[in-house]
Amino acid sequence: MALTTAETEVRLAGPEEADRFSRFLHGFLSANGFPFVIVHDTPELLGQLRKVVFEDVCLSRKFAAEWSVMTGTA
Repeated sequence: MALTTAETEVRLAGPEEADRFSRFLHGFLSANGFPFVIVHDTPELLGQLRKVVFEDVCLSRKFAAEWSVMTGTA
């Protein structure tokens, strides 16, 4: 699926995965020069959905790919 926006949806299974996501996000931002990002937190949805929005579509694709590899969903 090709991204046309700079948004990536991440569904977290529970508190452990939320912690892993937080650490991954911090590391990703650090490794990429701390780009501008907005993380929309919607815990009221089943599975705790996060929407990660970057200004740059290419960076969003990179984030999605690296998160997929880390979680084994690639």
